[in-house]
Amino acid sequence: MPWLCFGAPLYNITMGHEDESTNVKVTRFEKCYQWSVFVERNLLYPLSFLIAFHHAAPYLHCKFGDHGAALVLSVIGLRLLRGAFTELSRQHIIFIFTLFFFNFDYEQYSESLPLDYFVISLLFYKFYDLLLKIRFIVIYISPWLFSWGSVAHLVLQPLLIPHAPFIFFMTLMASLFNAPVNPVVASTLFIISYARPVKFWEKNYKTNRLDNNQTRLQAQLDQSLRQPSHEHLDSLFYEHLTWALQKTLAGDLQLGRWGRVTTGDIFILSGDRLNALIHIIEYGNGFVTFQIRGLEFRGTYCHQREVEAITEAESEDGECCCCEPGHLPGLLSFNAAVRQRWLAWEVVSRNYNVPGYSISENQADYVFNAHEYRKNYIGFFVQAMIYMFVKSPNLAARLANEDIRQSLRELEQEGFAENSDMFSETLDTDYQAGSITRGSFLNTYYSFIEVCTSRILGRDQSIQRDQRSYLVTMCFACSLLGRRLFYQVMNTRSTHWNSVYCDYFLHGLYSMFVGDARPSHSSDEWVYQDLDILKEVVLPSIRIALKLHQDYFTYSEQYRTPSGIYSLIEDTHLNHVVAHEGDRAWRNAIILNRPSLLAMRYQRTNNDGSEVVHYPYTLVRLASRYIKFKVVKINRECVRSLWASQQHELIFLQNDDSERGSIQNAKPVLRNMVNSSMDLPIGYPVYVSPLTTSYIDEHEPINKTILGKYIEPLNFLKLARTVGQSCMKCTKTNLSSSTPLEKSTQSSEGNTSGGLTSSAIQRSSSIDSLTGTRHVNTGGGAAAGDNASIESDDDSVSEFMNQIMKPKWINKDIIIIDTSFVQDSINERWLKWPEAHWRRNGNRLAWKGWYPLDGMSGVVVHEWKPSHPKIEFRSHLGKIIVLVEIDGHFVPVLEDGIIELN
Repeated sequence: MPWLCFGAPLYNITMGHEDESTNVKVTRFEKCYQWSVFVERNLLYPLSFLIAFHHAAPYLHCKFGDHGAALVLSVIGLRLLRGAFTELSRQHIIFIFTLFFFNFDYEQYSESLPLDYFVISLLFYKFYDLLLKIRFIVIYISPWLFSWGSVAHLVLQPLLIPHAPFIFFMTLMASLFNAPVNPVVASTLFIISYARPVKFWEKNYKTNRLDNNQTRLQAQLDQSLRQPSHEHLDSLFYEHLTWALQKTLAGDLQLGRWGRVTTGDIFILSGDRLNALIHIIEYGNGFVTFQIRGLEFRGTYCHQREVEAITEAESEDGECCCCEPGHLPGLLSFNAAVRQRWLAWEVVSRNYNVPGYSISENQADYVFNAHEYRKNYIGFFVQAMIYMFVKSPNLAARLANEDIRQSLRELEQEGFAENSDMFSETLDTDYQAGSITRGSFLNTYYSFIEVCTSRILGRDQSIQRDQRSYLVTMCFACSLLGRRLFYQVMNTRSTHWNSVYCDYFLHGLYSMFVGDARPSHSSDEWVYQDLDILKEVVLPSIRIALKLHQDYFTYSEQYRTPSGIYSLIEDTHLNHVVAHEGDRAWRNAIILNRPSLLAMRYQRTNNDGSEVVHYPYTLVRLASRYIKFKVVKINRECVRSLWASQQHELIFLQNDDSERGSIQNAKPVLRNMVNSSMDLPIGYPVYVSPLTTSYIDEHEPINKTILGKYIEPLNFLKLARTVGQSCMKCTKTNLSSSTPLEKSTQSSEGNTSGGLTSSAIQRSSSIDSLTGTRHVNTGGGAAAGDNASIESDDDSVSEFMNQIMKPKWINKDIIIIDTSFVQDSINERWLKWPEAHWRRNGNRLAWKGWYPLDGMSGVVVHEWKPSHPKIEFRSHLGKIIVLVEIDGHFVPVLEDGIIELN
């Protein structure tokens, strides 16, 4: 909303559709903005500062001496150039105000433009912080915007009037010391807190995710122990959002898609489910360091009200005071414009797309509430087991196992019948006349066995496939084994045969889904001779069948033929991920951006009065696509004040009431969302990321533009070094004669009160440290000195870059000492792989069952280092990642998990 008067941006940049799978293109408007920023940042301000330093050097040299002037200009130059590169949007205001203030109002106090600019810039930043604090306080104390959270807030509201001068004084002192002013227990009385850094929180808090690799087997199998909270499971999506923003955030800020951004700014990304607070820790030339704080998916009532306030469309409001005359096209109404000015936040983008996952949840009770639905699932389960058994790589070895064949002699007989009371007609399609026989199994599933054997085995005649073959017998045995395990878990919930009901069925399905398969029936003892059948056939089939059952309601036409079902099973097995959320495969699939994922979630039922969950089993489905977010910029002093207030209330005042008035919803300041994003135990964020740095050269759309090749730090360094050498060679000739300098010095002598003595004029001829050139009055020695200075500077820069780029581990023999540091699921988009075959063979999927162990040795073929100038050597983590070749496998591992062989 430009100037908080228009209902939409004057030039609306289309970010693409939600289902778009490609990067958003750079528009013409963004290209123009990029060029203007490039010229302003890299040419206009540096040249302006150099010219100002050139004119101010004689005066500062006369006033501070050789070393003093060099120190002053060095500090001022570094501060001004850094401000031009990191806070470009404010420099024109400071520059114009400096010229007006010292050229028209207080010309007698001018101490040269660089020094004036330096002082005004310091005052400007302090004044801007003061302005943000005052805006927050004025909004927060307005009684017509807030509802009082308690009687204490109502009593403290009138006390604001006599304390107003004191609050203003504390606000002024807080601006000087960079300290927040926090409202006492969220009331209208403010006190000053202690000084805080930009990061605000002293502790490096980071969310640690638990999975099956980090928990005991008993906790995984015991239903009362194994269930983490919803917030813990949802934290993975915020982690994925962090890595996605690491690739795009620096480039999007460079293109102006988030508006004006400076160090310390705080934004909120608000989507359909994900709501994250983005804290800009440092914003520099070509990079940005940020931190994400993910909020709850299912927030409280206060949380939902504030999310609704963000999504409200003010452009539909046509009120003006007490009437509704409407508004002009494209403009806000009078009431809407006034309301926008009484908010501590504003929406800077309503259509910001980030690659992620769309999340849909369905209650499992709805899709299994009919007997026919449960019967279809058991049929898919049997067909999936047949496919997985025929597909197994060691099929020939299993068929040749005489011990198993001897145990299954009974199943090869024509008159065999399974009369166990676990099976029933309501669930088993091949259940006939009170039992399951070999003949009924063949009548139901042999056509599907023929399709599997013909497509998987092809023309291989070494394995028999007819109805009397041992392959069919093994398929029959696996079908009985899987169903018996399933029904056995169902019966644990009931004291008699009543397991056809939906809740018992879902209990058995979920137990098998998480891997709880413990054969205990005497007919299943043969599986102990090859327990891999449970891992490779039964458990994957449970998950594949769930995916088939979900798609059955949408693509029912493909389920009518055995070949269609085979194609669906094969597609699910190869292209989709169906796993429990605690499984490491689930996390790896999300990190690798697999297109489709499915999981079954259980929410424990609590009957203690706090919460009662009527439908505890949920099916979570993910689809990879671009997710639309609204980008909300919130007053950073508002956030810092609320954080300091909550810390003061909980830690010092010991008020741990979960329904205290200080965390109730307040739409003008988004109080509940801000307070819930604080570190534990004060807040309750779902996820807190480490400090993450995004680089602009990782933004693919920008790299395709003309300026993309100039963004890489090495190219800037070479360009700056070449220009610097050319300028030094040119100025050497111009400054070899002292006449122009003496004239300029004499001119400055007449304009400066007090004047300059002749000795000062002579000393001003040796201002090499101020102008960056060496000027000596002795003819030929000047050229030699200049060349030596250039070569010395060049060597020092080269030595510095060589130190950064020097490899640490490449070509060294190492030993893996801790496999927990192995990065077996690195997304190929997060790291730049120099070789394509390294990327293809550098993950768990390519290893095909092989995994590195402690004590294995190998050779380091490549390494990625944090903040490396070249993208193919840059680590996306804060640590060095080495690529180790072990027996033809390429293993990425953090340097903490290896030691050198010697």
